[in-house]
Amino acid sequence: MLNEYFNEEEIEELKKKDNLIEKSLDLVLRLFDDKTDKEGIPYIVHLMKVYSGVSSYNEKVVALLHDVIEDTEVTLDDLRSLGYRDDVIIPLSYLTKKKGEYYPDYIERIISSRDIHVYNVKLSDLKHNMDIKRIKNPTVNDYDRVTKRYMPAYEKILNAIENLKGEEKNVRY
Repeated sequence: MLNEYFNEEEIEELKKKDNLIEKSLDLVLRLFDDKTDKEGIPYIVHLMKVYSGVSSYNEKVVALLHDVIEDTEVTLDDLRSLGYRDDVIIPLSYLTKKKGEYYPDYIERIISSRDIHVYNVKLSDLKHNMDIKRIKNPTVNDYDRVTKRYMPAYEKILNAIENLKGEEKNVRY
């Protein structure tokens, strides 16, 4: 599906890039070029907010790409063909909500990853999604989405992080 967004020469140039942050930024700038959020703000702003909320190199790469599979025609195999390895592909597979997937089941699937990096990217995503100040005239539906969907998900993931930390303390070497 990359051919819908890039010509062959551009795909080859993307494949050659070793810096995954640069590659990912080039990719999402093209994929989300004409997309905006509900407020008409370029969607790339959301991706950059999620990116800025994580710290490790891989988390930053995954943060930039976290909505690619869900919101474009690009597949995980397409990303693999560009040179992304499993340390990016596997977290993206957890972070991609499947069509028709019940949101609480999606959050449970994220938790089942038992991957702190997946948790960190999703927490950063949720933080930005919960920022009601970014909506000019929030509606009751906006407040409900935050309180009934995003806040419970955020709390569940925080609990999953605490559980991981607790398990690490009990590991004997």
